[in-house]
Amino acid sequence: MMNLRRLLPLLLIFFCLAAPLCAAASTTDQVSKIAQLEAQNKQLHQQLRQARRDLALERNREQEAGWPQLLGGIGIIFGLCGVGMMISARKQMRGEG
Repeated sequence: MMNLRRLLPLLLIFFCLAAPLCAAASTTDQVSKIAQLEAQNKQLHQQLRQARRDLALERNREQEAGWPQLLGGIGIIFGLCGVGMMISARKQMRGEG
């Protein structure tokens, strides 16, 4: 009985001290997980930034005028001039006839 009276306060002290130690261990685990997630977040932001740069460069390459665009523009100009000459020629033929 005497041993139980001595053991009970020691057990209470042990359990009171053990709970904060477990909480501190879980806090350090949480801190390490947060640090790991922040590092992953930073890495993902860098990858996203690089992907955006690559996409912008590709869009600029697509928008640059090349030979097909130049020849198409010249074709449109000649086509419009041809339509204008045709209309002008019809007006002249109607006036003469």
